[in-house]
Order: sequence, then structure tokens, then C-alpha cells
Amino acid sequence: MHQHILVAVDDSHCARRALNEAVGLASAFHAKLEILHVIDYSFLQYDFGYGDFTELRPQLTAAGESLLKEAGEIAAAAGLEHHETLIDDLATMGNIADRVNGYARTCSADIVVIGTHGRHGLKRMLLGSVAESLARDCPVPVVLVRDDSPARTAERPVAQK
Repeated sequence: MHQHILVAVDDSHCARRALNEAVGLASAFHAKLEILHVIDYSFLQYDFGYGDFTELRPQLTAAGESLLKEAGEIAAAAGLEHHETLIDDLATMGNIADRVNGYARTCSADIVVIGTHGRHGLKRMLLGSVAESLARDCPVPVVLVRDDSPARTAERPVAQK
């Protein structure tokens, strides 16, 4: 069924859960796993006054490469054929969903796995949702893996009886 699975990762708990889900799917289907990290330059949309960001870009690149290396090691430990890709483009300007969507088309993925923080209300409106945008526009099925970290669980309202 699925022969080429794309997972988009960042340094969040829900992204680690998405990676684990993608590894499980790739193992079950004997599929190739494509691991993608897009450097988030959304902060460039805001005016911070005078600043020198020349040292920041190499740090973001190194962090992305480290993240991909860790993810690749997890895939290798599961015995999966995999490939890691880093997208480092200042023009991304926070539009990560478009980059993931474009890469899904380029690499011919037949399913995309991505973590979601499950934000709602004002937090979602202010922060946006990469996962929601991707699910809405992606030409292939998208598996959303929800964050279940203790901090996230504590935010959820308790049902009243």
C-alpha cells in the first residue's frame, strides 16, 4: 500500500511522536522513509530593529542537521531504508506547510506524517497550524499525530459529569 512515507520533524514532542508513528508505518509496509526538516525563518517577518542574524543561520542549520541525524539513527535502528533532507531557505518565512507540501510532491511520497500540537482558539489563531495547512492542501493523505505530553494534557479541559 504505502511505499514512500514522508515525515516532517522539528524539535517538539509531537514531532518525535510523528517520527515514531512514521517508523511504525514504514516497518509495517516495508516502505522507504523520507525524513524532512524545514528551518523556520518566520521570525524574519517581524521587525526586531537592528540585529545581526549572520550567526543565527549556521546555528539553525546545525540544529536541523543534528535533528535529522537523530531521526535517521532511529530509522536505521528499525532497519528502514531512509533519506534525510534539510530545507534551508530564507524565503520560507514561516510557510513550512507549503515547503512540506512541495517536497511531498517532489519526492513522490504517498503519505505524509506530521505532529500537531492540537492548539485551538486564540493560540491557534495567533500561532497558526502547519499541520492543518498541510492537511488541507496536500495531494496525498496526511496522518496527524497529536501531542500527548504531560504539559499538553494538562491544558485540556476536564469533562464535567
